[in-house]
Amino acid sequence: MLDKIQAWDEKMLLKLTKKRTAALNKLMILITTVGNHGYVWFAFSAPFLLTNRWRLTGFTMLLALCFTWLGGEVTIKHIVGRVRPCNKSFEEYLLIENPPHYSFPSGHSSSSFAVSMVMLFMCEQLFVPVFIFACLMAFSRMYLLVHYPTDVMAGAVFGIICGCAAVPLSPYIPFFDFQI
Repeated sequence: MLDKIQAWDEKMLLKLTKKRTAALNKLMILITTVGNHGYVWFAFSAPFLLTNRWRLTGFTMLLALCFTWLGGEVTIKHIVGRVRPCNKSFEEYLLIENPPHYSFPSGHSSSSFAVSMVMLFMCEQLFVPVFIFACLMAFSRMYLLVHYPTDVMAGAVFGIICGCAAVPLSPYIPFFDFQI
């Protein structure tokens, strides 16, 4: 079963390499770079944290990001230990620096989808643009051959779970006792 999944993943990535263009290469590199280390989501949450009305939303984003980092980057990646496609058979197609960690699940995807779920429940007017950006972020990881499609799908599902878990939990964490 795992061999069939691996073969499908590799087939999909090979198809993607044939669809590359110079303009798409630049766009995908930009999108993935913006998502490195979750900086875009920390920056996105900052304005929310500055106002009383939106502070819970900003904090919930940070909580969801903590869940994805602890669960995905710290735990699941080291348990699964999946080698990235660029380390295995796609190294000659690599357009960015080779990421140092394991592949499964995609951290860019999980953090992006976690924040999009927080937006769905707490700031609905921003859900669609954040969700579209999350999809682009996930696609960029496959396009740049640093994740297999199943890494990205698992990251998206994990992010959705983390975002959905953070929403009901965040009001119970004592963070809002101060006023700005």
